[in-house]
Amino acid sequence: MASDAPCGGVLIVDDDPDIRDSLREVLEDEGYEVATVANGREALDHLKASNPRPCVILLDLMMPVMDGWTFVEECQRRTCCSDVPIVVTSASHDLPNTAERLRSFGVRTCLAKPFDVDGLLALVERYAPSAPAV
Repeated sequence: MASDAPCGGVLIVDDDPDIRDSLREVLEDEGYEVATVANGREALDHLKASNPRPCVILLDLMMPVMDGWTFVEECQRRTCCSDVPIVVTSASHDLPNTAERLRSFGVRTCLAKPFDVDGLLALVERYAPSAPAV
């Protein structure tokens, strides 16, 4: 994260409860604090209320209520999340082109679903190297 303020672990934004639970379990087993929400609207509400803010957001693109694209656009406009790194997780078959478009919105990287757990952990470690242990 760009600021020197402490961060509060990982925020998982995905409408699939099985994916949220699996990611949460893997990350908590590695000692990360994890919060989960089901869509972009819930993520914005969480970010407004959270202190400290998460170190990194793992974001699905296709969700009801507010999708990942809209969430990313909103984050560019809001101080509650404009400097929090976002890693998009997507099952899109056109991920290289999607990733390029997302970078223009400030998304750090994209991770294809289904993803390799070691790759996921390496990405989270890059953005949240000192996330507090649970």
